[in-house]
Amino acid sequence: MIALYGALEPLRVANRFAGDVFTWRFVSVDGAPVAASNDIPVSVTGMLSDIGTPDLVLFCASYEHESALTSPVCAAVRKLARRRTMLGGMDTGSFVLAEAGVLDGYRATCHWESLPGFRERYRKVQTTRGLYEIDRDRLTCAGGASSIDMMLEWIGRLHGRPLSVQVADQLLHFRLADGADEARIPAETRYQTKDKRLIGILTAMEENIEEPLTVPALAVLAGLSQRQMERLFQEELGSTARTLYINLRLERAVHLLTYGDMSVRDAAIACGFSSLAQFSRMFKARYGKPPSSYRTSS
Repeated sequence: MIALYGALEPLRVANRFAGDVFTWRFVSVDGAPVAASNDIPVSVTGMLSDIGTPDLVLFCASYEHESALTSPVCAAVRKLARRRTMLGGMDTGSFVLAEAGVLDGYRATCHWESLPGFRERYRKVQTTRGLYEIDRDRLTCAGGASSIDMMLEWIGRLHGRPLSVQVADQLLHFRLADGADEARIPAETRYQTKDKRLIGILTAMEENIEEPLTVPALAVLAGLSQRQMERLFQEELGSTARTLYINLRLERAVHLLTYGDMSVRDAAIACGFSSLAQFSRMFKARYGKPPSSYRTSS
């Protein structure tokens, strides 16, 4: 819901300053109200098949986006694309566009949690880790508050940057910059550390999941002895480097299994595990059930 109304409110505020330059409406696949992930219903005024030819159509999805990846929905998306309608996806709404094939050859992003699975599933999309991407007639954003950033950028392109700045000021939204930042909060904030050596190691871990670096190689990267590095990890994070690295790789596996269509074996390989047995054992120790049942229940 924050992504949905984050996209809508900049348009409402822009109308205060620029006149009624924007109008909007909500539609659903079947014309029935849609419950957001917080169970609050959103009323709609029509069906996707009767949408006509708006200037922009934004698809908003969340945890159970797979239910929208149907043939009728994809056909409707492709029909809009043929009419040269500008199309956008918010959060996992990007999956809807990609499944319909209308993101092939475009830069696009989605929520960081689903990004690994999205990248593996849609190889023809130029996937980025940005807060948002506006590439020709396609808009995508990572969800949450990033929809505000995306719409501020779109407003600025249509009606000038001064208007987008006015809107941002009214929304108390100060992340208005030239270009989109990366979607995920910086490592120093997530891990609550300002030690640049540690941040460098953690960043290297996150960037080397499929082919993990060895613990000694990580220490060399930071200019530390292995003993110094392990002491730093214990003091700052209360964990060994090896344990944290394994947990990062297992977390990536969860994202691949949840948002992609990979087999368990392929997910294990993509996360740097040498054997399926090792992966399954570590996964179960971490999450309390094997990866196969995790995928089924997710």
